[in-house]
Amino acid sequence: MMIALRLFLSSAAFTAVLGTSYWFVAHDPAGTVLLGFMTAALLVIAAYMFVAERNAGLFADNENAAPADAHGERIGVFVLHSPAPFWIGVAVAGLMLGLIVAPAAAGLGLIALCFLGALMIVRSR
Repeated sequence: MMIALRLFLSSAAFTAVLGTSYWFVAHDPAGTVLLGFMTAALLVIAAYMFVAERNAGLFADNENAAPADAHGERIGVFVLHSPAPFWIGVAVAGLMLGLIVAPAAAGLGLIALCFLGALMIVRSR
């Protein structure tokens, strides 16, 4: 977990520096806000890892581990044959396009995204 935590923290620091320098060079509020959101998202993930996954004991944290030591490590349940990821991408594209073109399309995209997310959760159990 420490390697992943360092990765997210260093990525957040990079995007914060990038967003600050972008503001001084381009004076573009939209790009600066998006880079700020990216920094905030990376920090939220790092905070979650620090609080909830502190004692995870992942394979990557052991410096002397061989690939054979990872055998049997439980990493989760994955749905291999599902059309839901494709349709989630379509729903996200509809949501983003709807935010630009028509709010009603954004609402439909959000409804579809919630439905498909629930479908993925139900099918993964």
